[in-house]
Amino acid sequence: MIDYFKYTTNNAFTLSGDNYTGLFNIVDGVAYTGKSKTSSSKVLSSSDTFLSNCFLNRFEFDRTTSPVDRGIIKQPSISPRNIIDQTFVDTNLQLLNLNNLHLYALNLVSNTDILNFANTTKGGSSYFLGASSSSTDLRNDDLSLAKDNIFPIQIDPFSGVDKIPDVEVLDDTVDSNLFVYDDESYFYFITTSTNSYTFSGSFVHNGGLVKIHDDPFEGNSKFTYDNNTDVLYSLNGKELNLYDNSFINPCRVFKLVDKISLTFNPLDDTVEIGNNLLGYRSATPSDGTEFVRRTKPLIQLHDKYSLRHISTISPNDSSDANENETILAFDIRDTDDSILIITNTEDDSLYYNVYHVDIDAIETNYTLTNPKRLNRYNPHYDYNTKNEVRVYFSGSDSNIFTINDKGAISTRFISNPTEVAGIPSIDNLLYLKNMYFDDTRERFNLIQKKFNSNLLKSNYFNNINLLVTKNNSDLFYLMHNIGRMYLFKDMKLQYKNYIPLNLPNLYENITSCESSLGISLNSELQNIIKDTVSIYLNASIIPMKEIVDGIPVLRRYVSYEGMEVNFRNFEFHENEEVTYDSISRVFNAIYELQVAIINTITSEEGALLSGESSKLAGEEAAPRGDNY
Repeated sequence: MIDYFKYTTNNAFTLSGDNYTGLFNIVDGVAYTGKSKTSSSKVLSSSDTFLSNCFLNRFEFDRTTSPVDRGIIKQPSISPRNIIDQTFVDTNLQLLNLNNLHLYALNLVSNTDILNFANTTKGGSSYFLGASSSSTDLRNDDLSLAKDNIFPIQIDPFSGVDKIPDVEVLDDTVDSNLFVYDDESYFYFITTSTNSYTFSGSFVHNGGLVKIHDDPFEGNSKFTYDNNTDVLYSLNGKELNLYDNSFINPCRVFKLVDKISLTFNPLDDTVEIGNNLLGYRSATPSDGTEFVRRTKPLIQLHDKYSLRHISTISPNDSSDANENETILAFDIRDTDDSILIITNTEDDSLYYNVYHVDIDAIETNYTLTNPKRLNRYNPHYDYNTKNEVRVYFSGSDSNIFTINDKGAISTRFISNPTEVAGIPSIDNLLYLKNMYFDDTRERFNLIQKKFNSNLLKSNYFNNINLLVTKNNSDLFYLMHNIGRMYLFKDMKLQYKNYIPLNLPNLYENITSCESSLGISLNSELQNIIKDTVSIYLNASIIPMKEIVDGIPVLRRYVSYEGMEVNFRNFEFHENEEVTYDSISRVFNAIYELQVAIINTITSEEGALLSGESSKLAGEEAAPRGDNY
């Protein structure tokens, strides 16, 4: 079964009476600590907020610029043939409460800035590594890589920095991995086209970066970390080396515990490791039946301990729509062994296909079916173009993944991958603005910036990777750009909330005898009404579409006008019996209010679809030149 896990900060659950911050998972409607339920997981108590109840119902906060399905608000099932009993009441009130949860969830959207670097305080939780001390810079000796986020002076590519040893290889990174320990120190493993290197540093503010010269991983081409067994896998040719990572904290020693000679030939150097799975792309089947050379890659899955072949995953070539489908990239999640797969149907396609495969549904020979679409976008800024596609599960949210589409980075929702959830922001990463000299008194040797600073790849978006990991308490992000490495510790929810995170969810199912049905119904109805009105009054702004560097994201917002509500319809009148007519009037009045709220929340989408907003409609109808 596919796992559901998220990261929360204080507003959803408590542990032993204290507000809980950290990763949690939901199993059978119960919250547990950690990314997945294990023997050491502890049961969490709900804070009875809308947020906690959305989590317990396994909601995904996956709203993007894609149109919202307004059909999520369901109408109560009321008929003259219904018997007005406790079952009838429970069914419809729980439906109305579920509607409220959906309305609440629409007001939580992804933080469109992957890193909120510019808005962190000096001396806070983030900084970047870079230097403006090279053979072309004779004015100063910039011997410290660590830079505060107050003013991003001109930064040189690592390859040109000759006054700080060993960092020149960082710009040649083609693959990397990151491990953060309890004291916030880290090891950063990189591979280039010719070698591999290991660096050590710290997420503690203004920590440095040092290359380990006695490097046990020299010559390896791929690193994968197994969180469940604390084992580091490194690929060296056709040999898979296993290192016990638990020796790092106490001993600072990489202990080689096993070597596995691979009997298969990966199509590339990517070997993904899950909970119990090992997978790679291959050009030949390896299930022991027929070895026929294929022109399109397959995914081979093996047991990571015994290397026993489990399954071959192939594209659906029998479909006319997918006859040219090619598997480009995949990842295996370390908790549930689910597999995220990216495919395309032609080289210059405007979109990719996305598959999220449950390992429990996989057979010996598995063919991909029922894809979701991922629209590709070419950002309107210069970036480091690559000839490969990589995809990574999020380590902090089971519904988020990162795609590196030939150098264009974005985050997407697995349940709604069509449009972008988050992007790296040029302004947020503090790259240099274009400069123009307008005064003859301005002299290059009297300012920090050098001539043509803006043309250096270190001063605009040339992303090499974006890595997310955690230790026992916090989430850590490392973004590696040519000439810059951003180090960021985050203890915040990855969503923007347009409604309070601690908003109480008052509805509670009351079990009563038939004789007191009217009393319990009135009490439950009052809470449903209060919840609905509370959502309406607290959701004072509407998130809206905005085009940022050629990419549509849900970043802009507007206020919305109020609406008239006749609360007289939401109650049973004096001496009014609980009959079909009265029940129908009250339940439908609440439902109609919920419909009015979702129509208000998504009002801008209606304007776009109907053409009422000429400006935004023009954006929506523009040709797809923004895409690939």
